[in-house]
Amino acid sequence: MTTTAYLLTIDAHDPTGGSGQAADLATWAALGWRGTSITTALTAQNSYGVQGVQAAEVALLRNSLRTLLADGEPAAVKIGMISHAAVAEEVAQFVEARQCPVVWDPQLASADGSEPWAQAHGGGLAMRLAQRADLITANRAEASALLDLPAWEMGPPPAAWINAIRSRWLEAGAPHRAVVVKGGNAWGAHSTDWYITSSTVLPLVSRRLPRSAHGSGSVHASVCAARLAEGWSVLDAAAEAQLRAHAGIDQAIAAGPGRPNTRTDARADSDDLPWLPLPGQSEEAPPDFARLSGQIGFYPVVPDADWVLRLLEWGVCTIQLRIKEIEGAELRMQIREAVQAAREVPGTQLFINDHWREAIEAGAYGVHLGQDDVHTADLPAIHTAGLRLGLSTHTPAEIARAHALRPSYIALGPVFPTTLKAMPYRPLGLERLTQWRQWLSPRYPVVAIGGISLGQMSAVRATGVSGAAVVSAVTQAVNPRLAVREALHIWPACADEAVAQAMV
Repeated sequence: MTTTAYLLTIDAHDPTGGSGQAADLATWAALGWRGTSITTALTAQNSYGVQGVQAAEVALLRNSLRTLLADGEPAAVKIGMISHAAVAEEVAQFVEARQCPVVWDPQLASADGSEPWAQAHGGGLAMRLAQRADLITANRAEASALLDLPAWEMGPPPAAWINAIRSRWLEAGAPHRAVVVKGGNAWGAHSTDWYITSSTVLPLVSRRLPRSAHGSGSVHASVCAARLAEGWSVLDAAAEAQLRAHAGIDQAIAAGPGRPNTRTDARADSDDLPWLPLPGQSEEAPPDFARLSGQIGFYPVVPDADWVLRLLEWGVCTIQLRIKEIEGAELRMQIREAVQAAREVPGTQLFINDHWREAIEAGAYGVHLGQDDVHTADLPAIHTAGLRLGLSTHTPAEIARAHALRPSYIALGPVFPTTLKAMPYRPLGLERLTQWRQWLSPRYPVVAIGGISLGQMSAVRATGVSGAAVVSAVTQAVNPRLAVREALHIWPACADEAVAQAMV
């Protein structure tokens, strides 16, 4: 008999439903996961805060953990509040015997700054939980208490913090393990979560909201657990968790006269996006690249200038020139020829893939870059030249990186399996494409790319994206002109759709 995959929260019972087990289970339900729960403590609390805590009876806790395993192993475990050292010992033994991802949200301090259960996490038990966890999601007060470090409220993490986290929490673990020190209870115009591994320190920056909400840490940690269970990287999980927690705080639900509860099923949009600055880039958002002058729609990606000329003749208005095998004078000549031809057709949006220097030199409309290219391209020079910028993204962390650069559009993919090249990314599918498009709206036009055939284009358009980039659907078609004609009937590409129809 097969069993249904499930996630497990080991946390306290919150009678308000705003945090702990209740928030974890509600978050997982919103993400499409079945959740289970083991209670570490009963609490007396309301919208004003925690009034009392009663630790779970250890024998019952132990029996509950063992009994649950009869239904199969959890796909991931999220640990929250632990109210007593004996409870911590049982939990530590349980997770040390598991192979699944473990997320530990210490919850030493409630959001109002009180520390009703800090002592239960001290000493060797805290080290055991930390060294087993794939991800620790602590706010600054919690990390300060656990690591016995002085307060840190603004700016990048001090060297003493980084050294302590690495030496005490990360050194003994696998290289993929990480700590996210959350910035919601810090100061400053932005709320910055710091992602720290044995070799990396990265900021995930969000606009600071004017209020807090009960249970935001639970939502954050439970999103991380779900995405780790699905095989996403820790950084991708942390980026999506920050997005969803931000949306949940912004759309918090009143639970009484005190603090509201974080909404577990909030619909995130571009106002909730965190941004992941490039190394050396300020946490302050840069100026936006120029907006597109027209709609995107049907967006062929072609290998040379001759293809650009044909597409212009056939009525296509948004085109990407992606030259891979040519260099030097021939490359510059092809880009100049394509740019000049595009200028002669009003409303044309021609993007040059990768070759940003040649694009600036030729006065191109725009440049499209991949994730690796943003580390080497002179982005200020592209911006100063007035070119539009399109960026490829494949994961939540890459979306956060793109958002840090404020491009003209963002591409999401691969939507479907691709045949032209091996991709290290899983296909998004239409459901995830719809969701991620919502994250980027209304700020960014979204281009879907990867494995899209003409037969799939109507379904892709129905997700709400602004356009669909295609390669083989045109360049490998038996009759490319007919393929373009069919695509433009499905999805006109010009700013004025009537013009596109007339030109076919």
